[in-house]
Amino acid sequence: MPIEKAILVSIITESGLIPIIQDLLKRAGATGYTIEPVVSGFGTHGCRDGQFEGDQTSKIISLVSQTTADKIFEEIEETLEPHYALTAFRHQVEALMPIVTS
Repeated sequence: MPIEKAILVSIITESGLIPIIQDLLKRAGATGYTIEPVVSGFGTHGCRDGQFEGDQTSKIISLVSQTTADKIFEEIEETLEPHYALTAFRHQVEALMPIVTS
């Protein structure tokens, strides 16, 4: 299988937002994602150690095209970032799978 260029989008946020993020990714054109629990963390949004259900954090990652990554970031910036504690970042990667472009 040929190596394809893709954008790896990573979003770290409170676990309660994951269903909203999943819907956002699908609407933007992502064809898949992976969700990972985050045990603890510290940053500009404070310390999160996941002791209580409302304090749990998750990371969702997705390999997408540049166009899809742009859509995801626009939506996050417009609808989620002003209201919720989250960190989103992206970088170019090479993947051993075909990436659906939109």
